Amino acid sequence: MAVNFLLALLLVYLVMASLFESLAQPFAILLSILFSLPGAAWMLAATGTSFNLMAQIGLLILMGIVVNNGIVLLDHVNRLRAEGLPRDQAILTAGRDRLRPILMTATTTIIGLVPLALRGATVGDVFYFPLARTVMGGLISASILTLIFLPSVSNWMEGVAGWLRRIWRASEGRGAAPIEAEPAVTAAS
Repeated sequence: MAVNFLLALLLVYLVMASLFESLAQPFAILLSILFSLPGAAWMLAATGTSFNLMAQIGLLILMGIVVNNGIVLLDHVNRLRAEGLPRDQAILTAGRDRLRPILMTATTTIIGLVPLALRGATVGDVFYFPLARTVMGGLISASILTLIFLPSVSNWMEGVAGWLRRIWRASEGRGAAPIEAEPAVTAAS
């Protein structure tokens, strides 16, 4: 399952890097997956649910939902910045504009998973309530923390990326002096 998590993270990162045409913003969005872990752990502990294979599959599902919320928020920030808004104003406006869509997505998903979380559904002898509880708990924490911390993390990542670009450009001009070719030795000398 660890290989599946790493493969999912890598593929999600590659898709987002091509979407944003940036390496920093997808990394910030992937960091927002960490915002879902406290909620998932709390929900499993509060309900006495074990962290089994179905809960791990719930984490994979949760990764997709949290990444989607991050994309919705940062894409709107990027559009506002392209329209000429300063970075701080674009972040505040995007947070206000995307608050309702992100909370509605989380709320409808949580409400839709309630019947599954009440130990009702089985296929074969496999219970699906750990999956539902993992997604529900993770979404509660991730939705709130994504709206609060993702813009700050993205802002910080962009600052670090800009700093690295400036260092890279400065180092290009200070390379060692080119080595001149030695004169060729001729047969006459």
